[in-house]
Amino acid sequence: MSIFKITKIVLATAFIHVAFNISVFACSYADGYLSTTHYDHVKAASVILLAEPHSKSVNKVDFHIREVLKGEFAAKEYSASEVNTSCTVIRFPLTRETNLSTFLVEKLPKEVPKYLLFLEKGKGEWRLSIKATEAMNSPIWDEQSSDLLIAVRELIRVSKQNDYEVEKRELKRLARYVNLGRQPRKYPKLLGEMIVGHLSTPTPNKTFKDLVEIFHKSESEVQRDVLWAFAWGGHKEAAKFFENLIDSPIPLNYIGPLSQYITTTRNEALLIRLGRNYPDLDSSSRWPIMWALIKTADERHAGLMMAALRSANKEEAGRLAEWFVRFPNAEATEIVRLLVAGEYKENWELTFGLAGMGDSATISWAKEFMKTDDEKRWIAFYTIAHSPLVEADIVARGVIEGLDTDGIISLIQGYAESHNPNKYDRLLDIIRLPKKDPKVEHWLKRTLQTMSEDGDVRSSVLLGLLGN
Repeated sequence: MSIFKITKIVLATAFIHVAFNISVFACSYADGYLSTTHYDHVKAASVILLAEPHSKSVNKVDFHIREVLKGEFAAKEYSASEVNTSCTVIRFPLTRETNLSTFLVEKLPKEVPKYLLFLEKGKGEWRLSIKATEAMNSPIWDEQSSDLLIAVRELIRVSKQNDYEVEKRELKRLARYVNLGRQPRKYPKLLGEMIVGHLSTPTPNKTFKDLVEIFHKSESEVQRDVLWAFAWGGHKEAAKFFENLIDSPIPLNYIGPLSQYITTTRNEALLIRLGRNYPDLDSSSRWPIMWALIKTADERHAGLMMAALRSANKEEAGRLAEWFVRFPNAEATEIVRLLVAGEYKENWELTFGLAGMGDSATISWAKEFMKTDDEKRWIAFYTIAHSPLVEADIVARGVIEGLDTDGIISLIQGYAESHNPNKYDRLLDIIRLPKKDPKVEHWLKRTLQTMSEDGDVRSSVLLGLLGN
């Protein structure tokens, strides 16, 4: 029997066997997660490479770059790591994987696969785009006949138009060619599947018109994804769509995307309509609205916020208290004080809010509690970090000057979450300490980076000082 015949027989059995023995991992995503289409991965990628692996050490794989399919990439080599987690599996086998005996494997032609690598610019270097690479992580054995490579080349070509409507027309044209089936090598079925998947999937960067069309053509789960696409995309023209939607009773699971839409677009009319319903909802349905209220409401909406706080349980009140730190209200302070009921350690989230509202009794408790060896004494330092009172600021200065490492770290962490106007001065004091514990350096840098990434300009300035 020829090698060619052996190849056909063994590949038809062994490779199928391998395919059906791939591990299945469980992975869950947060509410509101929208999958990215193959086309959007291709369009978003800065660089797409066709690369051939030549060596592997543990999970690190070294590649020869055979072709730059998209973007500019001068290097001839690239190294990437395989990934194997509950949510992501990326593998780069150097040869065909089979369950054949060594004897039969030796009879097979020697082949080296190629892979598509999607790269994005990191801090001064190119890094693998995990989601995009995973979505198209299949070995390419023959460049001329690979459906995957042919499809990706077409998607790259279309994406270069940089015009939403032009690209959409071209994708639909390609899909028609695929359906005709007259040139399967030029227009493989995989290309059609990718295009249909893209055109029918709700994503934030689609136009309002296209998303509405998908909504009316789809079942309830996809309709909900359309609402999330409106929310994440900040489609302001969707406000009227949402208003019409809530004129009638809506499924409770629509509250999540509706609340996010309010947060993204800061739509006051929807905020008021939804906020008025907050006290009447059960606790599980309240949370998305609660976050929309906290992030979007201002002093004009104090009535809405007070109604929410009056109906809140302890956990909800602990979150709502953050809003009243920014917009003080005597009744709100008293409600939170009654909920804490002197049990500061047990009700620590409420305690932080109460401190932020300027409650002096909270600071008196924190000053005593931080002197103990209780494993939760960090709560005392967080409490001090949240308080705008002069008394609390004096305590913070003492902790910093006393070089209490654990206390300083807790202050840093507490400042990250607080609205305390004194926090920048105290963080500057910590930066200026001549001898800092490495753990303090670590948390200082980590905290300032996070605050800076969240748009805190003063933290960016402090981070620059730390770098010096």
